[in-house]
Amino acid sequence: MAAPVNGLFSGEIGNYLRRATRWIPIETGNYPYVTARVRAKKGALLSEDVYERMLQMEIPQIARVLGEGAYKEQILAFAAKISGVDLIEVSTSRNLAAVFTQIIGFSEGGLRQMIGWYLDRFDVQNVKTIVRGKLFGATPEEIAEDIVAAGSMEESFLKSLIELPNLDEVFARLEGTIYAEALASLGERPADVKKWNRWEDLVTQLYYQNLLAVIPERTEGMRLMREWVRREVDLVNLKVLLRLWSQKVTLSYDPFVDGGFEVSKSELEEMAGLDPNALASRLRDFSFTEELAANLKDLQALGVGQLVRSVEKAHLLAAGRQAHVHPLSVLPVLDYVVRKEREVQNLRIIARGKESGLSPQVIRDLLVI
Repeated sequence: MAAPVNGLFSGEIGNYLRRATRWIPIETGNYPYVTARVRAKKGALLSEDVYERMLQMEIPQIARVLGEGAYKEQILAFAAKISGVDLIEVSTSRNLAAVFTQIIGFSEGGLRQMIGWYLDRFDVQNVKTIVRGKLFGATPEEIAEDIVAAGSMEESFLKSLIELPNLDEVFARLEGTIYAEALASLGERPADVKKWNRWEDLVTQLYYQNLLAVIPERTEGMRLMREWVRREVDLVNLKVLLRLWSQKVTLSYDPFVDGGFEVSKSELEEMAGLDPNALASRLRDFSFTEELAANLKDLQALGVGQLVRSVEKAHLLAAGRQAHVHPLSVLPVLDYVVRKEREVQNLRIIARGKESGLSPQVIRDLLVI
């Protein structure tokens, strides 16, 4: 987004200001208003007690509870067309998109720009969902249920991708994006790709590479956001590391994202081959994995999924602490984005778990609260 002075001043004064703003970092954005609005939204997130009550309910009861709270508008809009798990999944996805679009709408200046960059993660998520759906033969309606139009791509554009008959046409429409760039790196046409997980890892790498490239440390707000993103890179890499380590898998390509805050790619590659005691010792060196290191010895009993969820819980706690320390920055907004997305994921886990006949305890262990 262009600096406000570009549209407000002209002539010599305008030229001077435009030159000055290239060199003088200026923090722009309605931080007090946006952070106050976001704090109110964060207060409306579901509490652990509500999740606990939902674990004792049937799916229609859960939908009724959601229809009495923040998801009321979406539940009412879709209740006449769909029901059960589908109603919960579609309503929560649409609510997520609506809430984040609203936040973008009432944000201004550099703050709005930073939030927009961060929300482009939903474009990544949506394109991956569309590709997976077409690979597994899902119907357009089934794919559309999982779309969250909260990034830069308009919902109409995403629907047009879903309606295309094959992946060749999908990637033709995505020409010039990181998705087509990742495919080009594989050197194959969509019909010839055998391991789409490599393409997905490349897309993730390009997303974070581009995100970090547009967040220079010119202002305090950008510095805070850059650190936030780099810590998130550590989280993404740690989850990849745990899965590779637990499965004793050696990939033919580099799956890690560059730019982490505490852990370099070379360290991650080395840790993937360590025994449990050595890995636990190395993880204790990093602030965000202290608790994980203590639980690593219980890997066989807990399973890697439980360890990954413990990492995600630790991330939520750390995110909350960062946002609390910097209350008038972009961090409270990013903290809310992470928590709201997690809430929707939890609701989907509960709904799907209920549909599959899982016990409340099994579902509870899958939640990240």
